[in-house]
Amino acid sequence: MILITGGLGFLGSNLAATLIERDKVTLVSKGVSKMSNISDIAGKVNIDILDITRSDLLRDLVLTYKPDVIFHLAGQLTSYESFENPLYDVDVNSKTTLVILEAIRELKNTCRLILGSTFWVVGKPDKLPVNEETPCKPQNIYAANRLASENYCSIYHSVYDLDTVVMRLTNTFGIKEQYANKKKAALNNLLYMAMNGENVPIYNKGNFFRDYIYISDVVSAAEAIMDKGRSGECYFVGTGIKTWFYDIGKWLNELTGCTTVNVNPPEYHKRIDVGNIVVDNNKLKGLGWDYKVSVKEGLIKTLDYYKECNL
Repeated sequence: MILITGGLGFLGSNLAATLIERDKVTLVSKGVSKMSNISDIAGKVNIDILDITRSDLLRDLVLTYKPDVIFHLAGQLTSYESFENPLYDVDVNSKTTLVILEAIRELKNTCRLILGSTFWVVGKPDKLPVNEETPCKPQNIYAANRLASENYCSIYHSVYDLDTVVMRLTNTFGIKEQYANKKKAALNNLLYMAMNGENVPIYNKGNFFRDYIYISDVVSAAEAIMDKGRSGECYFVGTGIKTWFYDIGKWLNELTGCTTVNVNPPEYHKRIDVGNIVVDNNKLKGLGWDYKVSVKEGLIKTLDYYKECNL
């Protein structure tokens, strides 16, 4: 059985739609606001509504289900939110991982824990591309707590022989992601704005790049890590391709007819931004994985999805 925390969220719901073909899947969510994300598979999964910051309830959940695999994807997922509520960020992005690890230890090491982490843990790198050996210097609370969770997984693997694997995601976008939240899922939000005829703001004339990856490629990477990832290891999940933001602006214009406008990033953004990012994904490719969807193709797929949903 596979347990997914954050199961109604962006990655969790897309991952569940694939994993139900392989095993029984239980989704853990703090609420039902994102039930529409699993409307196509609702009858095929078990759903447990639970606030994972309730340590006693989270522990009991793991001990009750005795899952073969846990994907720990839940959390407070933006740097903005982490500064607004830093103590909660510790509870949800760090402490929950320890609770799950302790529960697995009680199960006598019969479960593989796959932790969903983020490229933000690296901070602003001295050289590119980044890889799993790049030194980490987090620049925000969210990233610091994710890195702490990564370290907990490594420690429990080395001390207790727990089967833990970390997957660090680059900028992920696609269907079922939030689209109206300007503090989260920037590319989805920009595409939604473009589709609705709004001017699309681009920082610094788009003269910066990130490693954007479409959600279906992240799901296939998660499967590869679940099946073949080495215990105790960390894997970057990205395309290894630089996506310049001026190209994103051009594609949005081609696909929607929108107008892009140059804006200066706020001072807050400058303080926490990691700058240009692209990853060396050779370690993940060593598991037989590669990405299949280009960024432009992913934008088209997401735009079609929005139209189908009448957004």
